[in-house]
Amino acid sequence: MGRLRGHPLLAAPLIASAALALITITNVAEWAVRGSPSPLVKLGNSSLAPLSASWWSEYQGLNVTTYRLLFVPGWEEVYVVGSLGGRAAGLQAYLQREAQGGAATYAIYLGGYLQVSNAQASGPPVPLPAPLAWRSVAEGSYYVLTTARTAVGGIGAALASTTEVESGLQRASAGLIRNLTAVALALALALVLLSWLWDGRTLLESLLSGIALAMAILPEEIPVILTVFLALGAWRLSKAKVLTRRVPAVEALGAITVLAVDKTGTLTQNRMQVAELAAGDASFQASESDLPERFHTLVEFAMLATPLDPFDPMEKAIQTFGHARLHGTEHVHDDRSPTRQYDLAPDILAMTRVFATTRPQVYTLATKGAPEAVADLCHLPEAQRQAIAQQVEAMAARGLRVLGVARGTWQAPAQDADWPARQHDFDFAFLGLVGLIDPPRQEVPAAIAQCRAAGVRIVMMTGDHPATARAIAAQVGLSERPDVITGAELDALDDAALRERLRRVDVCARLAPAHKLRLVRALQADGQVVAMTGDGVNDAPALKAADVGIAMGERGTDVAREAAALVLLDDSFASIVQAIRGGRRIFDNITKATRFVFAVHMPIIALALLPALLHWPVLLLPVHIVLLELLIDPACSIVFEAEPAAADVMQRPPRPLAASPFTLGNIGFALLQGLGIAAVLLAGHAALQMATGWSEGDLRLAVFTALVLALFLLILSNRDLHHAALLNLRGDNPWLARMFAFVALVLAAVLLIPGLREVMGFSSMRLPPLAAASGLLVLCGLWLQGLRLAWGRRLA
Repeated sequence: MGRLRGHPLLAAPLIASAALALITITNVAEWAVRGSPSPLVKLGNSSLAPLSASWWSEYQGLNVTTYRLLFVPGWEEVYVVGSLGGRAAGLQAYLQREAQGGAATYAIYLGGYLQVSNAQASGPPVPLPAPLAWRSVAEGSYYVLTTARTAVGGIGAALASTTEVESGLQRASAGLIRNLTAVALALALALVLLSWLWDGRTLLESLLSGIALAMAILPEEIPVILTVFLALGAWRLSKAKVLTRRVPAVEALGAITVLAVDKTGTLTQNRMQVAELAAGDASFQASESDLPERFHTLVEFAMLATPLDPFDPMEKAIQTFGHARLHGTEHVHDDRSPTRQYDLAPDILAMTRVFATTRPQVYTLATKGAPEAVADLCHLPEAQRQAIAQQVEAMAARGLRVLGVARGTWQAPAQDADWPARQHDFDFAFLGLVGLIDPPRQEVPAAIAQCRAAGVRIVMMTGDHPATARAIAAQVGLSERPDVITGAELDALDDAALRERLRRVDVCARLAPAHKLRLVRALQADGQVVAMTGDGVNDAPALKAADVGIAMGERGTDVAREAAALVLLDDSFASIVQAIRGGRRIFDNITKATRFVFAVHMPIIALALLPALLHWPVLLLPVHIVLLELLIDPACSIVFEAEPAAADVMQRPPRPLAASPFTLGNIGFALLQGLGIAAVLLAGHAALQMATGWSEGDLRLAVFTALVLALFLLILSNRDLHHAALLNLRGDNPWLARMFAFVALVLAAVLLIPGLREVMGFSSMRLPPLAAASGLLVLCGLWLQGLRLAWGRRLA
């Protein structure tokens, strides 16, 4: 079984401390530095505890032009910005000495100023406060400290606590091979003793007979089947744009009962477009030609609240729409840079950008964010909030993602006055709502219909508004159930209540990153086999915990891909359905090949063992068994692997995860096939011996030829249990004819070439032994057909 373990897991601590930290650094470089020469010179000790807030006061005196310390109250980050020079070593020693308590995400020492996004740790891109933003980066160095109690470290801890279980095929095959090895050794030893002491043969002849029997019993093809089928299955999946990182996941694909998917980018195109505006009682559809004057201010401040060259698809859509509709007007301000920025925070899902005006100490504020958060910043009366909430609900019900926009003005009391600590300290005026649409992927409805026909339930997990999630679910045919569970509701439920609720809910909205892992575990605890899609660092624990974790290849992070078993190279939902189809085909073919292997070994065992017990001449020598193995191995590994998927493969319910090709029903049917053929060959040998008086070489030639030709029948019989063996000669398997040609060539060689015929112990080729072999073959075919009619349909 060692050959099945070709993809060893990376150690979880290594993923946590190295991969996650490198992803953070990568995003600093991609989203902020933009070619800055600042190199990474050191990764801090990942075992450090988070930083305490006391260091701010101690180092406040260093707040000079070349050095700034920044602690953001209420946030989980601590930043050190500036050109440290000789102070770097002393500051690092202080941080190591004082690091204790708190909940810091990470500490960053940077040369110069730059904008950093924490998107990889907590979701959508969130720029840092103004002292870090919109300035060039000076030459210098920066450090990243990631601690176990940080947001990034928490993801690493979740990864470390999530283990991957050994696949069912690995466990079942290991136990089967172990048991059969013991049986083979015991029977081989018994045969040696019987042949030597009972039959009076020489010790050498007895040992050769024992070796032949052991070779006949040992199913060395089983590891070959599992290795080849899963490896080639992974290769076939790659042609459908699905990269397999862990080969055993191919086995679990056919057992998936629940597919948990994100909305954005998986069910939808992740191409945001502004679709609708609302200002008071007026609304505007993007399909209309001219933007009324009433909406100019709304779009203007939505653009001001958005970076000029954003990363987020929603912000890109706002800038694209604004430049298209306000081009040439005074409402476009590409030349203005913000003085300060207040970012999204867990308690305020809105961001504010502050711009200087021509008047001294007077600043313009532009805010956008969740409508309820923006309404709260505007200190609106309850009646107006309810009216806005109704507008938001109506827009979300049409599948739109809705943002609120507000404006404000702040008069600084003095030139060097401190900025307000929170956005709530400003006064804002609510301007209106911006509705954005992310169109569903065209292939999704058909793919979901295929999943439903295959008994695979789809569950949406998204951070969007419940109404938006419900609308998209209805559009793509995911669910018509009106019930939606939110992250807040999830937090209020215990595990038992959550499992019960999930049986009736297909849409989960307003989820935080930690919710996905809990949802996956709840579904698994309810007996479901869960596949989950994800793309962010925060998805990594859930991807690893799922039975089949599926990462997005186009937009996913390295950590998500590292934690997942499969990677979608095209981020297409239809590729997931193709992977499920491929997984079911692979398991079906492993089952067919296993049945063939056990069936074909039974006559070999019988022909090697019974002659010794009955004092007959030896029928099968070791050379015969070696030749048979040369034929059996490609038959079970190549021919059955290339079998196409059954026509009803996606109309069946998912197989139980504990299902195995080595079940008593499948193995029992195979043993009956093989025992019937063995009985026919042994009875034919006895009848020919009594009726004809043929030599040992003639008898061996007739029986061995019939046995080799029976390989044809066993392959055909086990291809499809719905049809008779000869009806399975259809040419939809490219390797079938090649295999038959190879078997015929080998048989012809050992019968026609004198030297090979002598080695095999055959007499010269004559027509009567060949005619007898044909008659035995017909009887074997009748046995297989009768057995298929009596039992085979139960397994089909």
